[in-house]
Amino acid sequence: MLRIDGRDVFVFERLGRFYAYENLCPHMGGPVGEGILIGKVEAVLGDSGEIVRERFSTEEIHIVCPWHGWEYDIETGACAANPKFRIRKFEAVQRGEDVYVIG
Repeated sequence: MLRIDGRDVFVFERLGRFYAYENLCPHMGGPVGEGILIGKVEAVLGDSGEIVRERFSTEEIHIVCPWHGWEYDIETGACAANPKFRIRKFEAVQRGEDVYVIG
């Protein structure tokens, strides 16, 4: 966790890529950075369009706010349920062994 212009920012790495977001859920101010990463839940449809099962995506990953379960796409910061809500994204750049966050 670090502070940029008075904002708490969390940084994490997934598959060699770094992400940085403000640690503030737009829903009720929860600490999003304390949440878990999980694949988006996807419906698997049968031949006639019925849902036969669900699975977790390996392509679209969400971070889940630990307070109320709101999910945000780690690529965009957009809320999975309503994209008009989003967590603020910062640029995270790796240079050698160091990671820099640009506010």
